[in-house]
Amino acid sequence: MTIVLISDGGLEQYSCQHLAKQLRALGRRCLTVGPALMGRQPLPPCPPDLGVESVQQLLGQQLLNDATAIGLFLSDPTELNTFIAGYRALCKHSQHRPAPVFSGPLQPLVGDALIQDICQRLSCDLLLLSGPQQLAQLQAMSFNWPDALQPPPALSTGFWFPLSPPQRTPVNAPLLLALIQEHIPTHLGAKEQLIRQLQRWAQQHPEWTIVLQRDHGWSGDQPLLPQGREGPSNLVEAAPGQMLNLLARCTACLSVSSPWSLAAMAWGATALMVGDYGIQAEQNTVGWFGCGAMHRLRDLHTLDAIEELPAINRAWFEGMGGAIKDGAQRLLLALDDRSALEP
Repeated sequence: MTIVLISDGGLEQYSCQHLAKQLRALGRRCLTVGPALMGRQPLPPCPPDLGVESVQQLLGQQLLNDATAIGLFLSDPTELNTFIAGYRALCKHSQHRPAPVFSGPLQPLVGDALIQDICQRLSCDLLLLSGPQQLAQLQAMSFNWPDALQPPPALSTGFWFPLSPPQRTPVNAPLLLALIQEHIPTHLGAKEQLIRQLQRWAQQHPEWTIVLQRDHGWSGDQPLLPQGREGPSNLVEAAPGQMLNLLARCTACLSVSSPWSLAAMAWGATALMVGDYGIQAEQNTVGWFGCGAMHRLRDLHTLDAIEELPAINRAWFEGMGGAIKDGAQRLLLALDDRSALEP
């Protein structure tokens, strides 16, 4: 019998591969399933064990009948309830007891964003949250919900990436990694203004290397840097598949609110969250409140000042999941306890 992990996006597939590796190390059979990713990806290729054209195609397959548990991690959580309803209806029709389904937001969410996400996963049997902060907020905000809307049991299992970095390659010069998000910052022209600031820093500090790294998939015809004019040679765009290596090597990591900034924090880089846009839900910066890494660009007169920034708030980092090293074992214990209670 096998734990089946189903995913359909870059971050989701990487998370499932990481979880599968942990589960297998604990002696459990595990199978990752999902469609092929389209376009260029920032993560190195990590295709699932079993490729499918679409997640819904799995309904009715023997693979799910043989599963002891199903992890469902979809980039669009609204598709999750459709899948679970179809799966359970087929199980009822065939008089087959459904396996428990677990899911959860991969990145730490807080407040309204956390509750909005959880409300899309109420049909699950088990919720996975990143840290004790998320668990405490869910309990505090849902204690008075009606019985019909009570969330399923939840546990915190840590981050979707290993707390220890991949093998680091020594760098001879300081490296600033700028994580460029797809739709953030949302203000008109703000992303271009941010890139222009990075260009100025590259011109002023030839001893630094500055790498622009998308944290999302992209097509080949969308360059970040202006074309047709020569720029500083120490400012470059990252090639596909390089993000993990760069996160492990960089001296500092700059972003507005990319969740991969957490990996940079865990792996020893100085984190710089661009605080120019404030604590706003539309910038996904609400969850970073209290991290100790939010700074305004205007206050950084030179790149050398980045290395002098204070360390992140360790209490905040650990509350978000950074202190959890046994997430897979916690998951197995929860699944085993649930199975023991099943009729």
